[in-house]
Amino acid sequence: MPEEVFETVCGVCHFGCPVRVTVRDGEVARVEPSRLGSGYLCAKGLAGRAYLYREDRVKTPLRRLGKRGEGRFEPVTWAEAYREIAAKILEVKAMYGADGVAFFTGYSKWYRPLLHRLAHSFGTLNYGTESSSCHTASVMANLVSGGVYVRPDTENAELLLSWGENPFYSTNYAGDRIGRLKEKGLLVISVDPRLTPWAKRYADIHLRPRPGTDGALAHCFANRLIEAGAVDKEFIEKYVHGYRRYAEYARGFTPERAAGVTGIPAAEIERAARLLTEHSGSLAVGISQAGLTHHVNGFQNYRAAAALAAITGNYDREGGVIPVEYSGRLADRNFPRLRVDEFIAETRPDKARPKIGSERFPLWAELVDEFQAMDLPRQVLTAAPYPLRALVGFGVNARMFPGDGKFFAALEALDFFLDTEIFMTDTARYADIILPACTSYERSELVGVMGGPIRYSSPVIAPLYDSRSDADIICQLAAALEVEDAVLRAGYDACARQLLSKVGLTLEDLRLDSSPRRVPGKEPYIVGSTLRNGFATPTGKYELYSETVAQYAGSHGLDPLPTYVEPPESPDGEYPLTLTVGGRLPNAFHSRFHQVVWARSLRPNPALDINPADAGERGIEQDDAIAVATPWGEITVRANVTLLAPAGGVFFYQGYSEADGNGILDADGLDPYSGFPAFRSAKCQVRKVGQVREVERARKRERVRRAERSKEAAPVREAVPVGKAAPAREAAPVGKAERSKEAASGREAVPVGKGEVAV
Repeated sequence: MPEEVFETVCGVCHFGCPVRVTVRDGEVARVEPSRLGSGYLCAKGLAGRAYLYREDRVKTPLRRLGKRGEGRFEPVTWAEAYREIAAKILEVKAMYGADGVAFFTGYSKWYRPLLHRLAHSFGTLNYGTESSSCHTASVMANLVSGGVYVRPDTENAELLLSWGENPFYSTNYAGDRIGRLKEKGLLVISVDPRLTPWAKRYADIHLRPRPGTDGALAHCFANRLIEAGAVDKEFIEKYVHGYRRYAEYARGFTPERAAGVTGIPAAEIERAARLLTEHSGSLAVGISQAGLTHHVNGFQNYRAAAALAAITGNYDREGGVIPVEYSGRLADRNFPRLRVDEFIAETRPDKARPKIGSERFPLWAELVDEFQAMDLPRQVLTAAPYPLRALVGFGVNARMFPGDGKFFAALEALDFFLDTEIFMTDTARYADIILPACTSYERSELVGVMGGPIRYSSPVIAPLYDSRSDADIICQLAAALEVEDAVLRAGYDACARQLLSKVGLTLEDLRLDSSPRRVPGKEPYIVGSTLRNGFATPTGKYELYSETVAQYAGSHGLDPLPTYVEPPESPDGEYPLTLTVGGRLPNAFHSRFHQVVWARSLRPNPALDINPADAGERGIEQDDAIAVATPWGEITVRANVTLLAPAGGVFFYQGYSEADGNGILDADGLDPYSGFPAFRSAKCQVRKVGQVREVERARKRERVRRAERSKEAAPVREAVPVGKAAPAREAAPVGKAERSKEAASGREAVPVGKGEVAV
């Protein structure tokens, strides 16, 4: 069979980059960047073939044997699986009502409108997503301040204040754009604890605050701008609500106070403030979608940083920040004339109970049409305010939760857990039924990327094994549960047609040409429209004092001003370091690539980034086995001694089964405004636990013992063994990586671990 070449999209993350796929003899032979896109693919996209053919693909529907988490399953047919799912779910509904069932999805995003509608059709508002700990808090902060999401207009700015951004590890093609703008004179201040490739290459000033203290720095900048008369008084008078109260609050944040809080020398803060003052008329503020909000005080920190654009008059103006139709995929619901909101709301139940997290996080409940998933384990385990007994899951990843042992405990406590998955994950091992899903290379999808063009991608190969599209599974579940929803039960194409009914393009149009199609009549945002038409806030202005937040000041202690509070897990004598879990790596996305050998080879072992000064104090050298301890637990990992990490701060990536960083965080350490977890500001201690070879010998002895025990405990029934998935605490360090050498130029080198991308 000759080679065939297809244009499709990479479904690994929410950007949906166009890719060119070569298929030979019915198998994907090569994945490359497409000329229909940026011409770039990240390391994860380039690993698409290895991702597709991972050895741990779920190949057929599976039914649990033995205890949850034990990892024993037997194959069943799709018909058997649907019958059992329907029987269990409807039994829970009969006993506890529709709200006793929660519908939850991790990645991906593309099918979310369908799952959201299924929850409504079933009779509950309990639909949730991984966005409970992703970018939604930043969206909330934008909504309570200006009523709309904004982006920096770097093309026209003199100065970019870049807060926690590192596009080389996420939107990799954005770096080149900033490089071109730098050549034209763009100045950049980067605020980031880590020495990222972005900060190293482009920052004129790089400030490295202690994680979780960004709000104090932002208030200091505001104070200096106000003192220097570099704010736009006319803009403030006309468009800003609560300025006087905010200015009075910010007055207390001198450079000296900010230095004491953030750890940045006062002279460096002053230098950055002077640059802000000099270019306050053309200031673009770019803020990481999640970095600032992954703290107990994160929502307020984000508001404080965003306020700088408002007080300098750079909101909805060229060279400042501009309202944007934010959307990662169709799931985010704000494509022009796409009927996603209507599609979801059409079957919305009238008498459902408040969604999960409504009492604990009322601001989230008001602003977000999803339950706050960080509160799901608590409600399962306490049955308050009402029992939750079943979970309908798609791509559920327990390890994305802080203190995730609590989530595993909740899974054990459920009456029924369905997980739809591509791979046999740690979480899937707790399911009663597992349904096998496809990757983006094996299914059709209505794709809309970043509020722009729309396309209908077709599969480049047939579904592997007995897997099916998530969208098809949702529609088939609707039929099995006998919900009164003719559109869902008619299948994915019927749903796609309804979503497109006001767009001016038909499904047949999109099938004829798979290239991205512009929405007919779609016009770009006209800068200044929000200023002319009024802000979508209670006062019709940009709210430094949020009237929306003020509703919960008395009942929940929420502050309408973007006030700063110290992170509750600040370093102390016993735990003198600050641990950040979850910062990006170029070869990883959540835990999806930990089992992809090609991607994992770029950083083979779970490793903690630690500054040479902190390592030296503890006698730690590159690749040593080290223990990372918090008040909530301990893991053993490798040491990566690097200047990427600041003194006093250590960084670790999440999602490893063998070294679960989220598992040693406080499960209840959540932002009272957004419900977001404190992934990036936990106090910790690090110590050396032995030479690598000694640890290897101990691990080998343990593997031998486990193998001997497993021979004695062979299962009675024939099963599909997939291993045990109890939350692990220790990594297995192997080998010794070569150390980095100092640069010949005489500048201090940045030590990197084996295979790590140097900056």
